[in-house]
Amino acid sequence: MKTQITKEEVYSLSNESYGVVPGVIKEMAERSVPLSYLYLIGTQTMEKSSLTDLEINAIELKISALNKCDSCMKGHSYLVKKAGLSDADTQAIIKHDNTSNSRLNTLLQAAEYIYYSGSDRYSDLVLDFFEDQDVPEQEIFEIIGLIALKTISNYVNNYMASVKIKKQAVR
Repeated sequence: MKTQITKEEVYSLSNESYGVVPGVIKEMAERSVPLSYLYLIGTQTMEKSSLTDLEINAIELKISALNKCDSCMKGHSYLVKKAGLSDADTQAIIKHDNTSNSRLNTLLQAAEYIYYSGSDRYSDLVLDFFEDQDVPEQEIFEIIGLIALKTISNYVNNYMASVKIKKQAVR
């Protein structure tokens, strides 16, 4: 027998994680409680990964920039700066340039290669890069998880922005 998760349970879980219920969670929960629950459980789980909070937020900023999600870019820019990343390095991530942190550069390049994997753009470079840079397979899989989760929130935000624009145009 399937157990149904409620919107209230999602909001409670969000409050546990973030101290608030972010707009993107509200938007998800209004339309699909399972999606909002998946996203929350996934983000809570990834917080326990081998990556630091700064690395997680930097990767999520990179993915948000690739997905052109302004809302998430603002949020993750704030979080990486709060974690000690300079404004110049934050802007470098958004502009797809290198930061002053070589480890971060490796993880961000890995994230971009994974993001585009399967396309002709990077297919031959991906495995060579991981071997050359000695990126452990665990980190590769954790980056894959972050990309998947961040893409959910990016797509929800981008969809909702489109809906808002369309509603304003109708007025």
